[in-house]
Amino acid sequence: MLLGMPGLFGRTNWSLDSLTLPWGNLESIYEHVRLHGSDPLPDESLIRDKNEFGWIPGAWDGVLGHGWAGSDPPTRAFDIVSALHSILRRADDRTMGAFYRSIVEKPILPSLDLLIEELKESLPSLDRGRLLELGRYLTLKSGHREAVKSGLTLIGLVGAEQDLENLIIIGKNEEFTLFAAVALAHVSSEPEQEVWKLAKSVRNWGRIQTVERLKGTKDPKIHAWLLREGFRNGVMDEYLACICARTGRLHEALKQRSVDDALLDGAADMIHALITGGPAEGIDDYAEAVDACEAYVENLLARRQLGLRHFLAVAKLRGFLSQSDGWDKRDALGWTELRRDGLLTKCNHVFSWKTWREQTLQALSATDEQVFYDGDTAANYLSIDTWAVHFGRVKTAPLTSSSWYRLMQQTDDSRIDGVLEFTKAVLPLEQIETGPADGIGLGQNFRPHQALDWVLQDLRRFPGRGWRLIKAGVRSPVVRNRNMAINALAVWPRESWPPDAAALVLKAHELEPNDSTKRRLLNLLEGKPLS
Repeated sequence: MLLGMPGLFGRTNWSLDSLTLPWGNLESIYEHVRLHGSDPLPDESLIRDKNEFGWIPGAWDGVLGHGWAGSDPPTRAFDIVSALHSILRRADDRTMGAFYRSIVEKPILPSLDLLIEELKESLPSLDRGRLLELGRYLTLKSGHREAVKSGLTLIGLVGAEQDLENLIIIGKNEEFTLFAAVALAHVSSEPEQEVWKLAKSVRNWGRIQTVERLKGTKDPKIHAWLLREGFRNGVMDEYLACICARTGRLHEALKQRSVDDALLDGAADMIHALITGGPAEGIDDYAEAVDACEAYVENLLARRQLGLRHFLAVAKLRGFLSQSDGWDKRDALGWTELRRDGLLTKCNHVFSWKTWREQTLQALSATDEQVFYDGDTAANYLSIDTWAVHFGRVKTAPLTSSSWYRLMQQTDDSRIDGVLEFTKAVLPLEQIETGPADGIGLGQNFRPHQALDWVLQDLRRFPGRGWRLIKAGVRSPVVRNRNMAINALAVWPRESWPPDAAALVLKAHELEPNDSTKRRLLNLLEGKPLS
């Protein structure tokens, strides 16, 4: 713990108004958000200078907050608090510069828990008025996002109801939603309502971060929203499906006498997400999952005018129930063999409805990407060949089409030559093979490389075919392109290698800048396993 500074600060000559702005000429982020919403923030160019590619608002903190990255050493939080004590004691350009540098040098989130803990322990000895003034100063005026987040943190500690409007304004930009939500929960007399209001105004990481803070709410209106809309987000519904199903008591809602379409649609998507699983809690974490699934299917049997999302949910549930393992642990949660067999029989009945094939074929002609994706997924379940559909989409937009994967997935020996000829004709191979580098190949400039990647990853199934594309992949600046080409060559029998293949691989090994890929190239030359 850091020792707090004496609390009897003199009020004279302490002001932030006359200080040199530590953010220089950058526009106020708060004012920018207030006027423009989610436009690129004033410090966007500085952030992109540090990263090869950009993150959607809130994504970096979302990744950090969900355990996908490490934390800062404790000394950083201590250094920040020490610098904060200095500026609260004496506000001048030196103390402000030191404090400002400490909070903007890198993301604040990894240090946030320890920072808040230290500040709370120091609060009795701090001048709360100065602390709040500093928090508002950073939040409303700063041009660096990490400074705004730090300001929101300070407001969350000592703010008042009059800060609510500003917190909502800045929180609607998802780069700051998490920090605004935490502050709202501390300064509002109705924190749940304010966080819910904010949750309804955001869609991606902000939605995830606010709904996570509504977990366990007893408000029936929030329950209803969680089950129909709250779990939906632009990142992955899997992040929130279990939280919303459990908090909203999905199993009980589906047993009501009247179940509206929005609730049934929400149930379909939540059950699908729960079974899919992923980075958050899944179906095995929802104690009443079997009750919810049974009630959901019973509702389907009672009506027949249903959209394709319900076919996808039933198909997912059907596959889950057909698994051979995992049931011993689930038995204690009600997934008995008798209930599973009964539910599977009902799922098989719904799965067999003729309407699904009709809806699938209609969806495959849709221009809306989500509708098409649902139709394509349904077609896969129904064993409908969509190769021609995907080839048509690829031909229309070869550098941006999302159909490359499914096209190659359904390409066989009788179809591969046509795909390869088309690929060689439309991709600028000479522009791709500029030589090896250590790039990850994201962004618009790498769209040809991304399209090539989809083809390369399937060429292992076609020994000796697509050599021109393999050559381009080996010479690409994108590491993944090179590795996909290596993967294909490793599977091809040596007798299927063209005469210049060994020389190409040898040269590639000499030039390769990536240590892992260089090792794989050497193993390829020596006929050893790649990894």
